[in-house]
Amino acid sequence: MTYHELVEKVQTALAKADASKVENHIAVQVNVTGEAEGAFYMEISDGVLYVAPFTYNDRDGLLTGEAEEILNVAEGKISIKDAAESGKIFCECNSDEQWQKVLTLGSVIPVKKTGRKPAAAKAEEVKEKAEAKVEEVKEVVEAKAEEVKEKVTAKVEEVKETVKEAVDAKVEEIKADAPKKRGRKPADKPAAAKTVKTTKKTTSKKKK
Repeated sequence: MTYHELVEKVQTALAKADASKVENHIAVQVNVTGEAEGAFYMEISDGVLYVAPFTYNDRDGLLTGEAEEILNVAEGKISIKDAAESGKIFCECNSDEQWQKVLTLGSVIPVKKTGRKPAAAKAEEVKEKAEAKVEEVKEVVEAKAEEVKEKVTAKVEEVKETVKEAVDAKVEEIKADAPKKRGRKPADKPAAAKTVKTTKKTTSKKKK
C-alpha cells in the first residue's frame, strides 16, 4: 500500500463521518511510519471533517503509527483512545485540552462492532457447549452399556438353555437306562458254598 492509496482509503472511510455537532475547530496531523510513509491531516471545520495529504503546523495533536493501524482507526475497527492506550499509535499533545480535542475528533469516527461477545457471555457459551457435550457422551455411554447388558443377558440365557438341555438329556438317558439295570438276574452263588451245604446234609444223615 502506497502513501496515496492510504490517504484515499482514509478519505473514503471518513466520508460519512458526522461532525455536525462539533462546534470547535480541530486539526490533527497523522504521521505514517514504515509502509506508506508520509503525513496527512484530519480537520473538523464548521461541522465538517476533512482529510488532506499535507502537514498541519498549527495542530491540536499529532498521531504517529503504521499505515495498518492508522487505517484501522479510520475504518472504525478501533478508537483513537484505545489505539493510543494500547500503544498501536502514539499520540502527542501539549495539553489536556488538546487531548480532549483529539478524542472529540475520534468520537465522530463510528467504531464498528466486531461481533465479539463479552467475556462473561463467551464463558457461558463455552460452558453450555461443554455441558451439552457431556450429556451427549453420557447418552452414548448409557446406550452402549444397555447394549452390552442386553448382549450379556442374552448370552446368559443361551448358556442356561444349553445347560438345561444337556441336563434334561442326561436325566432322560438315566431314566431310560434304569429299567435295564433293575431287570438283571443276581449272580450265581459260588460252587464252594453248595459243596459245604451238601457236606452238612450228608453228615446229618449219618448221625441218624
